[in-house]
Amino acid sequence: MPYLQLNERQFALRVGETRVGGGAEADVLVPGGDTSVQAVVDLSRESAVSIRRAFASAAVRVNGVQLGAEPTPLIHGDKIEIGGAELFFGDDRKGGSTQFISSVSLPDFQKLKPPAPGKATLATGGRVISLVDGREYQIPAAGISFGRDAGCDVVIPSSEVSRRHAEIAPGDVGYVLSDTSTNGIFVNGQRVDAMQVLGRGDVVRIGTEEFRFYADQASASPKVEVPAADPAAASAPTPAVAAPFPRQALATLEVVGTSPMKGQTFSIVSVLAHVGRGPHNDIVIVEESVSDSHAKLQRREGTWYVTDLGSTNGTYIGGRRIAAEEKLATDADIRFGGVPLVFRSLVTEHVTEPKGGTRQLSIDAVKRAAPAAPVAAPAPRPRPAAPPPAPKRAGVPWWAWLVVIIVVGGAAFFAMRMR
Repeated sequence: MPYLQLNERQFALRVGETRVGGGAEADVLVPGGDTSVQAVVDLSRESAVSIRRAFASAAVRVNGVQLGAEPTPLIHGDKIEIGGAELFFGDDRKGGSTQFISSVSLPDFQKLKPPAPGKATLATGGRVISLVDGREYQIPAAGISFGRDAGCDVVIPSSEVSRRHAEIAPGDVGYVLSDTSTNGIFVNGQRVDAMQVLGRGDVVRIGTEEFRFYADQASASPKVEVPAADPAAASAPTPAVAAPFPRQALATLEVVGTSPMKGQTFSIVSVLAHVGRGPHNDIVIVEESVSDSHAKLQRREGTWYVTDLGSTNGTYIGGRRIAAEEKLATDADIRFGGVPLVFRSLVTEHVTEPKGGTRQLSIDAVKRAAPAAPVAAPAPRPRPAAPPPAPKRAGVPWWAWLVVIIVVGGAAFFAMRMR
């Protein structure tokens, strides 16, 4: 059953509207200075749940994002901020029954796998960004938890995910990912062996969802001493490496103008892509006028947006420097610093929630900017000849004659007794 949870108390949602805020009309009373209903949660007869502001100036945030004029669907584990109080939405149908797995002990940093050179981070500024829906989650000093349970910081409602699946917390050598699950975690396609130090830009896969990790960059990779090789450990099996998910370009950025990079095209393969000169970005533009972390591109509800990340030389749309998030039209002229480009959207997609509950990217239609090079199809294999049909037996089967004989004999017997 869908519900809202405030502190330790749960409020079951009924079909129709549930008013949240202050005052006598509120169904869910939120402590604070507000004396009026701030938000309305609507549960349809089809069990779809959405939230909207009760009035235009109401301050209502879902997962840290201020609500707009339109209702927003709620997903199991979404966090709602109203009047300084925090609630979260849960749905028992998505909670599952997997038992909690006890957390691992404190990390033994001598056994942790260090990040790749050039990707080391400090234990500050940590955040993860969903590559499915673009949501960004800050990592507090106490760490951040992932799992299917609605009480986790990042909820992944999938039967493949344990109730408390993983944790990321700051440590002495950066941010440490701990696996507390049954089915495991993958970083850049390789399964984690209990714990791992994360590097800037690493992609963490939990179930079928992927998250990109960022943190403040360290000047050099930390030195992590590894103990002498253990002969027994040398014979241990190597963790399985998962095949990477195929990626299809959602949009492209093509360099135009008189830039030396003119004609170079960058593919955008997720609904959130960071642009900058640093190697941790999804789109790396090596040019002095481009900042290390320059801008981000994000797609929400079928629309692309661009946001400048405090770059030195600015981000421009149609020759106008932007100060906040701006919409991007197809074939939009965009400039990062002194590099002019043309943005082209290639697909129309929406976010669906399949039977298992995990949010996945579903591609409805593809609009190619240019035809792809033809790929030779493999020669078809000859199909084996179908076996000849079994010959049908002609005539009446023997058991039918037996039935006829029994019936006739019985009729004759009764006729003789009647005489």
